[in-house]
Amino acid sequence: MLRIKSPGPLFLSTLLLLCLGCAGPTLTSRVIEQDSSWFVRLDSFYDAGNASPRYDHPLIWRDEELSAILSRLILQERVGLMDNARPPRSVFSLEEIHLLIPPVRKSFQEATSREWIVFTLVGQEGRGRETTSGGMFVEGGKLHLVIANHRRALGEHSEELVRIQVNPLHSLQGSGGVLAFDAPRFVIANKANWSGGHRASASELILDHTAFLANLQRTGSAAASAQISGSHALASATESDGSRPGPSDSVQVDLEQIVLRLREEIEVLKQQLADKVSEVDRLKRRETHSTPTP
Repeated sequence: MLRIKSPGPLFLSTLLLLCLGCAGPTLTSRVIEQDSSWFVRLDSFYDAGNASPRYDHPLIWRDEELSAILSRLILQERVGLMDNARPPRSVFSLEEIHLLIPPVRKSFQEATSREWIVFTLVGQEGRGRETTSGGMFVEGGKLHLVIANHRRALGEHSEELVRIQVNPLHSLQGSGGVLAFDAPRFVIANKANWSGGHRASASELILDHTAFLANLQRTGSAAASAQISGSHALASATESDGSRPGPSDSVQVDLEQIVLRLREEIEVLKQQLADKVSEVDRLKRRETHSTPTP
């Protein structure tokens, strides 16, 4: 169970000092939902001289759409050329996804074109705090997802924890890997996000969520059609020979989903292999250029 104390005087005083010390636009926040262990809110920079729209907000999401996206977010750890590739890690647990979906959906509905969504999740890790934070927004018809800290262990009264609560895009030592999506063909780009400061960068992924959700709907419709066809066939067989219907219709749907996930995993492996080959080619070229001609 995720637990953290409510923000105390240290949090409020730090927030006040940061605001007073701002030389540029002031970071303002609107809390959507919060508890003792997490919050989801809307952040924006107040700048009276620039009120032009930036993001495609407000936006309506369905719970199943957000679940499909959040459950496919992974972190791929960077490794050296001779190191064994480590398996990707899921960004969110099932419990965290269920926790985030309602306030994130509400945030997108209430967000203005100048606000983005941020979140912080803090759980117990020994005597410290295990912190995950980041944000998301839609710009130019594409969903941007940012992870600044992932399960970062912090002290009970750490000032760094306060900094993350003030700005969830503030990254302490990087996100712990490159943010990726287990259906990589829908990824537009990955880049470093420095909006939380210059100590370390968060990892940002730009996703063609419209194409992904359309594809998900097509595969879901195909699976549903297969299930209906199987049900009709079973009903006809039952009428003709009096046998009872079996579980083949649900098995068909399960197989469709398994095949889809396997194809997506194969694409991830292909991309990792291509990255390795590119790195080998680059090192070969460098070695050739550095070898003196006899």
